[in-house]
Amino acid sequence: MPVFIYEVVDRRGKKLKAKQESPNIQTLKERLRKEGFIPLSIAPHQAKQFNLFQHIKTKDLLVFTQELASLLEAGLSLDRAILVLANHSEKVAFRDILNNVYRDIQRGNSLSQALARHKVFPKLYINMVRAGEAGGILEPVLRRVASFLETTAAFKEEILSALIYPVLLTLVGALSIVVIMLYVIPKFVIIFEDMGQVLPSSTLILLNVSSAVSSYWWIAAGIIVGGIFLLKKYARTEDGRLFFDRLLLKTPLISRLQAKIFISSFSRTLGTLLKSGVPILTAIRIAREVVGNAVISEKLRTLEEGVKKGKGVTRPLRDSKVFPEVVLQMVAVGEEAGRLEDTFLNIAERFEGESRSLIKRLISFIEPALILFMGLVIGFIVISMLLGIFSINELPL
Repeated sequence: MPVFIYEVVDRRGKKLKAKQESPNIQTLKERLRKEGFIPLSIAPHQAKQFNLFQHIKTKDLLVFTQELASLLEAGLSLDRAILVLANHSEKVAFRDILNNVYRDIQRGNSLSQALARHKVFPKLYINMVRAGEAGGILEPVLRRVASFLETTAAFKEEILSALIYPVLLTLVGALSIVVIMLYVIPKFVIIFEDMGQVLPSSTLILLNVSSAVSSYWWIAAGIIVGGIFLLKKYARTEDGRLFFDRLLLKTPLISRLQAKIFISSFSRTLGTLLKSGVPILTAIRIAREVVGNAVISEKLRTLEEGVKKGKGVTRPLRDSKVFPEVVLQMVAVGEEAGRLEDTFLNIAERFEGESRSLIKRLISFIEPALILFMGLVIGFIVISMLLGIFSINELPL
């Protein structure tokens, strides 16, 4: 039997909230009234999903959008198509969401209104659907949404895939050094102490570092964990977000990559929204939010205000000082030709390609640098230990 969560007012005017099993909402409502309560709201209770695999990802939205477009193009009604997808959804969490969307549509709400009640659908998605509904072109817009999700997901996967090897290399190297410091070197300390020989400076330094790591590793771990927690907490505040976003834009090499990714993300979002019929001010506002950098987003406010005052797009975009001159020239040509949406999509493709090339160059530099650094550290450890052993045995070097 389904479970409903409800909010009521009792005879004393006190507001109460609870959950209860019932065949349907109407039966529960009548039961509550008989008990002397005034129902305020009743809704199906959704159990929280703690399973990692129940997390709704961009890929789930992509599959749903593609299948919904196919069903609508095949002639199914919207509510019937949503119900079919809900029944065949692999994830329980997403199935519950689609069932709620289906019920909202049955009550007379539009698809965009039903989707807006659930946080899994981003603002870009909802606004594009709303524009498609207004223009009577929902199926083509859904195809465009699917294309956007597919392109952005592929771009993110390429970046993450490129970073996997350097991250693994760093973790394995760091773990190897920690194991040597905690378990290997302390065994040699006992031997060196029993011999009572004067050890070389490098060996003494290594032994002291190993002793400090063995004795106080828990303090270092606590400081690292506490520092990460405090930094994350600070990053959630407005000042913290601005601080870290400014830091990213000022970091050598990374700042250049960040700028290209921001430009491509903003351009693809804006171009896709405009092509779907979303009003330009709404499209700019959503694209600013998608950028993901508070500093860049604030600078692009100049664009939104300029367009609102009727200054066009190119001039306010130049005043924001975010886009390079070559992009401004492309936007100027696109604005004159009345093809801004295509222009921004072309800009996005260009900067995504440049981002991929820059990432490959950075990785090609980072990988040997990491290997060299790890080699130097482990080489220092090995040489220091050999010098200590040679000094004990009084062997010539």
